[in-house]
Amino acid sequence: RAPAAAARLAKAALKSGRTCAMSGTLLEQARNLHEDLEILEKAMYRELGDPATAHLKRVDEVARDQVVATLLDAHTQRAKRLAAVYEDGDGARREEIQAMSGSTVFSAFYDQLKLLRDYHRKHNIAPPSEVYERELLVDVLEGANEQTFTGEEAEGRYLDMHALHEAYINLKGVDKETDYASYLKAAAQLANVPKPTALTSGYVRYVKSLRDYWEGFLTRTQPLLPLADILTKATAAFDERWAKGEFTRWQGGGAEKENGGDPISLEGVSSAAELEVHGLEKLKAELARLGLKCGGSLSQRAERLFLLKSTPLEQMPKAHRAKGGAGGGGGGAEGGGGGGGHRELALLEEVTCHLGELLAEVVDETAAMVEKKQARTYDEIERDLAAAAEAQEDEDEDDDEEKEKPIYNPLNLPLGWDGKPIPYWLYKLHGLNIEYRCEICGNQSYMGPRAFERHFQEWRHAHGMACLGIPNTRHFQGITLIEDAYTLWAKLKGETQGSTWNPELDEEFEDKQGNVMNRKTYTDLARQGLLD
Repeated sequence: RAPAAAARLAKAALKSGRTCAMSGTLLEQARNLHEDLEILEKAMYRELGDPATAHLKRVDEVARDQVVATLLDAHTQRAKRLAAVYEDGDGARREEIQAMSGSTVFSAFYDQLKLLRDYHRKHNIAPPSEVYERELLVDVLEGANEQTFTGEEAEGRYLDMHALHEAYINLKGVDKETDYASYLKAAAQLANVPKPTALTSGYVRYVKSLRDYWEGFLTRTQPLLPLADILTKATAAFDERWAKGEFTRWQGGGAEKENGGDPISLEGVSSAAELEVHGLEKLKAELARLGLKCGGSLSQRAERLFLLKSTPLEQMPKAHRAKGGAGGGGGGAEGGGGGGGHRELALLEEVTCHLGELLAEVVDETAAMVEKKQARTYDEIERDLAAAAEAQEDEDEDDDEEKEKPIYNPLNLPLGWDGKPIPYWLYKLHGLNIEYRCEICGNQSYMGPRAFERHFQEWRHAHGMACLGIPNTRHFQGITLIEDAYTLWAKLKGETQGSTWNPELDEEFEDKQGNVMNRKTYTDLARQGLLD
């Protein structure tokens, strides 16, 4: 029984698609995952360094955190896979361990060895070597999304909220004269927005855009921050406060008073005409509270509200729902403490304000920067430029000191003009991770398409073509194999042979009678005396 179980486990593991060598058993897969975790942990430790001695600029710190966050994600994924192996939900690992003990241990071992040999003989997988660590880090970093910043954001130092500022001043009921600096200081104070403005669909779109931008900015500048956990806790705190009715802006009598008084009851109403006695404004307020369209004449509003008599709010046709409204989608039946139709909008405002608190320091720095740029005089501009020049000199001195230190370059990236490895995104952008070989140049390697295209005009390729007896013309651009070069040269010679100038056949003569003939025919007739 044990050899059959071992063979079944080995076959299942070999069919799992693992690319690493010798990963046919669950124990070997667990060992390989442990090795990956150790490599990733070492890489994260090297990137983070010693906090007591690390003095990085803001740009370098953000770039380092992004790399560490990418490595941490890969570490988490492999840790989950390893935990699934140890949990052994299907009992395969327990059966595999049992198959390695007892009286049939040797037969089970040789059965697994035979399966492994057959698999690797078929797929020809190279064993892991000393470059496995580099290959793993390259695969992890290549699969990561590139995080970029706009010029206004200054590599994550400031916020770029010009588009949001324009969307804010275009809302109904807000101060159109609000400048950019004042808007930055009050962007997180959503409770100060008038409630009629907050009930519009444009305001909902604006708050969603503000939340998405702040959340994305935190993800780019602080990738190691547990943002998902923070937002989950903020949502849980909101639920508790909502249940207690602490949001007076959207709950309680104040909300009903601003919506036009008590809700309209449909009990005892037999026709839409009976609802017209409430008037245009109260019908409009009730429809807005329920998330329905509130436009039209008095009779149209009454008919739209009377539909709720026979149709639940959740099943109302989209034609009657307000686009982007805060209470749409049946929200009026949710939440306790009244004002349930505005719960989604209240939650959106609460989460956005919490993100604004996390970015309070960056918002203040951005507002101060904007005010400073607007109020600077010519002398202050010159003084700031001089201070920036001095700071640049200090950075150059620090760079000179850093040059004496050994360069940390685990991915073996080419060095830039400053003697440091170029950024990995630039390495991939120029295709420097792609190797091109030219047989004509003696199997010389060229990294990247630019160096490959340029080498066709260099001395090494010209010398190789001369040794082959083939002219180095534009026809042979892109040809790297000797056989292809000879084949193309023979074809070109065959095409050009028919167009070569031949005086015997192409030179024309004319006799006295006006007959035109080629040189060979004219000479033959002249020798025979047949020409006058």
